[in-house]
Amino acid sequence: MLGAAGRGLASGVAVGAIWWAVEAALNWTAGGLVPGAVSLRIAALDLAIAGIAGMGLGAVLGDGAPLALALTAVYGFLRVYQPPGFGAEALFVALAAPAAALGVRLSATDGQRERRGLVLVHLALVATAAVALGEFGLDEGHGALLTERSLPVLLAVLPLLGVAADRTLGLLVARRGARLGLEVAGGALAAALLAHPLASAPLEDPITTAVPPPAGTPDVILVSLDTTRADHLSTYGYARETSPNLTAFAADALLFTQARSPAAWTLPAHASLFTGMYPSRHGAHLAGGFLPGRSIDGHRRISFPLPEERVTLAEALRDRGYRTAAFAANFSYLYRTFGVAQGFGHYDDAPGLLFHVRPHVVHFAQRFAPGFCLKPFRSAREINAAALAWLDHAPAGRPVFLFVNYMEPHEPWLAPAPYDRWSRGLTGAARLAHANLYTHAVRDFTDAERAFIAANYDGQLLQMDAALGELLAALRAHGRYETALVVVTADHGDLLGEHGQVGHIGRMLYEPLLHVPLVVKFPGAGRPRGRTDRPVQLVDVLPTALAAAGAQVPGGVQGEPLLDVTHASVAEEDINPWLVAQYGRAYDRAMRVLYDGSYKLITTSRGERLLFDLASDPDETDDLAARDPVRTEALARQLDAAMSGMLVAAAGKN
Repeated sequence: MLGAAGRGLASGVAVGAIWWAVEAALNWTAGGLVPGAVSLRIAALDLAIAGIAGMGLGAVLGDGAPLALALTAVYGFLRVYQPPGFGAEALFVALAAPAAALGVRLSATDGQRERRGLVLVHLALVATAAVALGEFGLDEGHGALLTERSLPVLLAVLPLLGVAADRTLGLLVARRGARLGLEVAGGALAAALLAHPLASAPLEDPITTAVPPPAGTPDVILVSLDTTRADHLSTYGYARETSPNLTAFAADALLFTQARSPAAWTLPAHASLFTGMYPSRHGAHLAGGFLPGRSIDGHRRISFPLPEERVTLAEALRDRGYRTAAFAANFSYLYRTFGVAQGFGHYDDAPGLLFHVRPHVVHFAQRFAPGFCLKPFRSAREINAAALAWLDHAPAGRPVFLFVNYMEPHEPWLAPAPYDRWSRGLTGAARLAHANLYTHAVRDFTDAERAFIAANYDGQLLQMDAALGELLAALRAHGRYETALVVVTADHGDLLGEHGQVGHIGRMLYEPLLHVPLVVKFPGAGRPRGRTDRPVQLVDVLPTALAAAGAQVPGGVQGEPLLDVTHASVAEEDINPWLVAQYGRAYDRAMRVLYDGSYKLITTSRGERLLFDLASDPDETDDLAARDPVRTEALARQLDAAMSGMLVAAAGKN
């Protein structure tokens, strides 16, 4: 018995290595990215679980084909396992057992004596590859088929299909060793021909043709706090102390209380930040339909990139003689293919972790440790380390433009220790940590769910704020703080259960999405400090930065210097075709927004109009449109005129 268990342990470790190798190869081929340290942790879990399972099963089944297919069933079970309740797990076991028995019979070779080790490795590889390829293919092309009911059936049957395919090949190549060699070689050739590995090394374009600007020209530091709503920052009066470092920075700078994003998601908002134009002008916005190709995360493309002819802040500062660099955590929509890298001599947009094939053991481990391999984005501290390393090596004699983007507040909402101070003591926190509360569906969230989402969001804000404090301290230590223009803002906010919605893209343009922080430290000792209620937008950052740098403002810019803004505050979003396809009419509308004093008008392409008085109704629960039709109509005309006028003016400047 001990000898059989020991052989089972060794066999299990070998099969665990196969699990890891098949998934890693397929993920790389599909354009995924797993850092070495994370890959080793996944491999260790695969080896441990398969080894333990092999030890137990080997004592009962021996080795060879029975153990190979039994361990493949364990591999499938790791994916199916999702407590509470064991309905799917029971269905899988009920189907996998006879399927494995049939696979053993199908794999047998009449009259041939074969090495059991070779049989085990061969069948484990064939069966695991069949599961991984089948699951990946269905997820890519027919994701709707992978339901809670169908997944156990598919995972039970796929290994049998792999064995059947190998048996068919056996009619032509009888020797198992030769067949295994052909199958491995065929898989390697297919991977080489079909692979589109992710380009993750930073883009380098270090050539700066302009002469250095005059001495004393300030550095420009632009920090984007992705997915950060102003009203959850203690700097803006929130009860929880979520942003002490931003508050300390604001005491030395000018805080804008009425800053708004022109868009509610990453690409158009950052494109507005970089170009000084609204989305309908700069062109990097939702297309209204599906576009050819797929984005870095494997989804169908739904948005236009920033056109090359748009002049960005990085390009304008590069042509002023600046060294320029960007470090973006949000690889989803700040990836280089979206056009936002224009003008940066160094552009670092690598994911922290990108699964196109999610390892089964990761799914299993998350049932016990929900935060394991959860966040795909690089942490703010990792972004800081890369940015400061670049800054250390920036040549003297030229100012720098440094852009950093942090992603901590973005879903999934699960703050790590010690930043889980507000969530860990909540009733039901352990249960909710295993629930995926992020959804595009409009539904009523329970009080417990909303409290859990908000507490984790706040904790992630605090985590990001700590990194912001470290960055500002490093700038001071480098002697680059006092004379620099430092801008800290956000691209958009997030809904945390208000109005039955979570998330941002495609949602109705309520204040949690558009009201963003903006704190600006101008260069020099006599800089303006304090707070201002002047309405401003992200489009006003570019002309402000270029004025400080003594650079020319490109044609077509719609923003104005932050201290002299006169334009109306507006926002817009086009139709997201994926949301329409998945969730129907609720998302089948474009939206536009106009602010006029305390009043806010939202209009949609379906003819809907919502009017709110933010002074008396900051939560936007009392729609005044029907009760105040005169004001609603007047603001609607003003919105049409503002949008049309800005487009005409911008076209004229070009």
